[in-house]
Formats: sequence, C-alpha cells, structure tokens
Amino acid sequence: MSSKEVKTALKSARDAIRNKEYKEALKHCKTVLKQEKNNYNAWVFIGVAAAELEQPDQAQSAYKKAAELEPDQLLAWQGLANLYEKYNHINAKDDLPGVYQKLLDLYESVDKQKWCDVCKKLVDLYYQEKKHLEVARTWHKLIKTRQEQGAENEELHQLWRKLTQFLAESTEDQNNETQQLLFTAFENALGLSDKIPSEDHQVLYRHFIQSLSKCILLLYFQVSS
Repeated sequence: MSSKEVKTALKSARDAIRNKEYKEALKHCKTVLKQEKNNYNAWVFIGVAAAELEQPDQAQSAYKKAAELEPDQLLAWQGLANLYEKYNHINAKDDLPGVYQKLLDLYESVDKQKWCDVCKKLVDLYYQEKKHLEVARTWHKLIKTRQEQGAENEELHQLWRKLTQFLAESTEDQNNETQQLLFTAFENALGLSDKIPSEDHQVLYRHFIQSLSKCILLLYFQVSS
C-alpha cells in the first residue's frame, strides 16, 4: 500500500465515521495498520468507532496506543476523556485525573475556554475523592486564569465563593496550605461582595466566621495534645 493509498483509506474511515458506519471504519483502519502499524489517525479512528459500537475496552486500547505514539496531540486524550465520562469505564477513577491533567497542559496555550471546562471537571473528581488540597490548588489556578482573561467581578465572586464552599466542608482534614487558601478565598469573596450587591452577603460572613472558629478550635486541640 502506497502513501496515497493510506491517505485514501484514512479518508474512507473518516467518512464512514461521519456516516455512522463504524464497522466499515474499523475495516479501513485495520487496512492502514497492516501497512503502518503506528499510524496515529488510524488508532484514533479505531477508538472512535469502537466507542460508538459500545466496545470500551477496544476503544481504550486504541486511544492509549495513539496517545503513546503522539503524546502531544489532542485527539487521543480527548477520546479517552470522553470514553471514561460516557461509559464510567473501570479505569476511569484511576486514569481520568491524569487524562484531564494532560488535556490541561495541551489546552493551556491554545484554548483557554476548554482549559477552564476541563479544570472544573478535574476539580469535581478531586472533590469526590476528598482530595482537598488538589481541589484548592486547581480551583485557585482556574480563578487566576479567569482573572487574566478579564472576567467580570460577579463571575470572580462566584468562583471565590465556590472555593469557600468546597473547602469549608473539610476543615477537619485541612493542612496549613489548604487553610490559607480557604481564608484567601473568603477574603476575595468578601472583598468582591462590596462591589456586588447581594442578599447573601451576611451568609458569606457567617460561613467565614464559622470556618475561622473551626480552625481555631482545631489549632487549640493540636497545641493542647
């Protein structure tokens, strides 16, 4: 098979996927791989077709192979993320945070909106696993990115407040860095509240005082023991 024939087969695979002819797409991809076993696009197309045929194990293997071949290309990582999200694949819990981290690296300089979207998904994962420090660091980086993009005060207020909600629930498990990030979040949320009239201003102050009281009590018991 010549280089031209490989390109033709890949085009046929792409067209078959667009037409939802996924088994046909797999045939074209396998034809390509007989000639070029390390063809990135062929492995990605196999991942797409296998996922649509509800064959998540084959899809995962194909996407991972493609990611190994071209680790700085987006398509395979996007495919893995979509696969884990859609099928709740057995490896999703362990692998998905790393996939999101890779997507963050790749999106950072090319698509800030998608970077923010993935960042929020990663925070949700960390939150579910009670990884409070990772939640704080990742959300703090999200806020910094939105500030650099010129986000409005109202959005920034909501982001800082969301971080207080994430962290205020886990005061007992926090280390010094997490506590500092919590108080930084309260400080910024309260500061922005002065510029944004809000009925829940008092609620934010109350939560801040409650969190501060918990931290003081924890510090007291640590010193006493």
